[in-house]
Amino acid sequence: MTVEPSRGRVRTGRGEQAPQVTGVLNVAKPAGLTSFQVVRVARRVLGERHVGHAGTLDPVATGVLPLCLGRATRLVEYLLEEPKTYHAVIRLGERSDTGDLEGTVTAGRSAAEIAREQVAEALATFVGRIEQIPPMHSAVRHGGRHLYELARAGVEVERQARVVEVHRVVLLDWRPGTVAEAEVEVECGRGTYLRVLASDLGERLGTGGVLGWLERTRYGPFRLSDAIPLAELETAADPRAHLLPPEAAVASLPRVDLLPAAAMAVRRGGGAWLSGPAPLAAGTVVRAHALDGRLLAIGEVHGGHFRPLKVLAPLGG
Repeated sequence: MTVEPSRGRVRTGRGEQAPQVTGVLNVAKPAGLTSFQVVRVARRVLGERHVGHAGTLDPVATGVLPLCLGRATRLVEYLLEEPKTYHAVIRLGERSDTGDLEGTVTAGRSAAEIAREQVAEALATFVGRIEQIPPMHSAVRHGGRHLYELARAGVEVERQARVVEVHRVVLLDWRPGTVAEAEVEVECGRGTYLRVLASDLGERLGTGGVLGWLERTRYGPFRLSDAIPLAELETAADPRAHLLPPEAAVASLPRVDLLPAAAMAVRRGGGAWLSGPAPLAAGTVVRAHALDGRLLAIGEVHGGHFRPLKVLAPLGG
């Protein structure tokens, strides 16, 4: 699929104008880089300063990191609500101040007597709506500062538990030992910390737990098997050829198509009546397209009337 740069313009730091690239990029993040470092690479390679990622991956983690560029950055909030799937290894019999192997790892209780069935039963208790306390080494803010900034300064603060949702946990493999390893696949919702899941599992089993390895294999509609490795993006003859259209970020939203007059009204920022029956419940968030397929806006439907919340293709754009 070919994605053309939008005709919108953005101002650079010196006041001149430059073309704006709009689209979504499914990147495979390598280990050793922060999510923001991946964003900086994309900015440089694609020549677009408006780039945002949807959902941070820790530096040691790998996998799917969707990037939204140009006007598509306005869709990040919808993409953040998509479910995510992780492939992870949890080490039982160890503890860490960061919840993973990047921190100070200390010995827990031997996991030699833990059986696979016990691990599977314990993992099942984490499925559903559960509470997690964000780790100190996280991007959550406290008093205007990231928790990881406070942690680096040796400051620990009280954190409120947050409700997250785990849709599915599968025990893929079990490697017993004094320090045992549980290889798992986890599908979860926004804000779930796999480091906390590992630690909480270890405490439930009485051994301590540490996240030993993590890879995000799916993020909403984006799969790792379809992602472009960051190194390949940097060396691609035409990096823009790997861009997906903006609607890829909101593919799970119901689609409505607008007739030309309605599309013009929406591009001006106004509402419009939908043609044909509208079986959608009042307040349903949908994506509105022009008849040529172009994504125009995200909005709500109320009784057959579309009210835009975000206009992606305004007049002159």
